[in-house]
Amino acid sequence: YAMDQMDNAPDWIRIHYAHPAHLSQRIIDALVTSNRVCRYIDMPIQHASDTLLKSMRRGLNQDGIRERIQKLKAAVPEIRIRTTLIVGYPGESEEDFKELTDFVLEMKFDHLGVFTYSEEEGTIAADLEDNISRELKDERKAVIMDIQNNINYEKNSAMVGKTQKVIIDEVGDTVAVGRTEYDSPEIDNIVRVDGKVSKGDFYNVKINNFNEYELIGSV
Repeated sequence: YAMDQMDNAPDWIRIHYAHPAHLSQRIIDALVTSNRVCRYIDMPIQHASDTLLKSMRRGLNQDGIRERIQKLKAAVPEIRIRTTLIVGYPGESEEDFKELTDFVLEMKFDHLGVFTYSEEEGTIAADLEDNISRELKDERKAVIMDIQNNINYEKNSAMVGKTQKVIIDEVGDTVAVGRTEYDSPEIDNIVRVDGKVSKGDFYNVKINNFNEYELIGSV
């Protein structure tokens, strides 16, 4: 759909793979004004170390990424931001990694995925020496995910008692599974729903309980 046709599209258009260096005002305007565009954006930042961002040719330094995130949150206060990180990139020092963990703690992303670096032919980094051990890559990934688990727990706890619009993806014998506009299928939170519902329909669900990656509610 073209940007000016968004409101004629089906419910819940979701923006994925938005490069932070290319975040346009038109995208922000769509998030603000469209009734169909979810208040959600998937914006992979990859890292927060200026040294590594330059090596990756991401087009922004840490301050530039921060400015984009702050601009999004100012325009759309209820927005949920998903990002993707890479740990173990060639030359990633302890200082680089600390910059990344500090940034994750500062930004408190709503959803976050972490990949460990592996050489891929034809990429910018392919000519660099893969000089971070597998063990250290896995350790750094675990550190980031532990931080994010705590953030998720805090954010999901704040949802208890609220009512959210939920689309039902699956209906089981005892419980249905859906998601809010703030969650992409298969990678973000799910909502376990108690009550009589139908697959593919939208419901107002009261959130009664939670864990790091699930909300639990009823209609």
